[in-house]
Amino acid sequence: MKLVTKLLPLGIAMAALAGCEKPPVQNVVYEGANRDAIIDNILNRRAIRKYTDQQISQEQVDTIMKCAIYAPSALNKQPWEMRVVQNPEILKEIDVRFQRFAKGKEFQGSAARYREPGFSIFHNSPTLIVIASDKASPYAKLDTGIALQNILLSADALGLGTCPIGSLVPVLNLPENADLLKLMNIPEGFEATINVAVGYPAESPTAPVRYSDRVKIIR
Repeated sequence: MKLVTKLLPLGIAMAALAGCEKPPVQNVVYEGANRDAIIDNILNRRAIRKYTDQQISQEQVDTIMKCAIYAPSALNKQPWEMRVVQNPEILKEIDVRFQRFAKGKEFQGSAARYREPGFSIFHNSPTLIVIASDKASPYAKLDTGIALQNILLSADALGLGTCPIGSLVPVLNLPENADLLKLMNIPEGFEATINVAVGYPAESPTAPVRYSDRVKIIR
């Protein structure tokens, strides 16, 4: 009886609340520090080419990939297949295939390092994200680029370093390297589009020059 007595006022209160009009739902927008943090993240992110040996956590992987697949895509087709590669043997084999590709080729400028002893195309990062896109989709590469930016920014927000690796793309798409894509369970009709090195940064590079004169406002 005492229990009923205690619960009765609660039930009356809940019934009264149920009869009240619900407040209108408002869209949540980033304000103040959160908004500033997003802008700061964009302006301060840098490509990292030196990493520690520490592997990133599963929680970090889950967060980054969730941000990746939440990227907008044309008609919401989501024309990508993403693989997070942490297997040391597969990473080593990817490096071997790239060195085989680079052998005997002439590289200019910063690309000359491709032939240096011990060079790793993904900078010895403990994690490599391989993103493939649907060959049949005319917007797939654009959509993949948007997803890439989500990866870069979310990783940076977690204190991780990243570096997009475009030079590896033609290597993974060579007919003789189709076994690598198959090993990563990338379906037929998809091709490697971009790759991302991810790990804990072992350097803090300064920002290169940005060409603001390439932005024009037409009114």
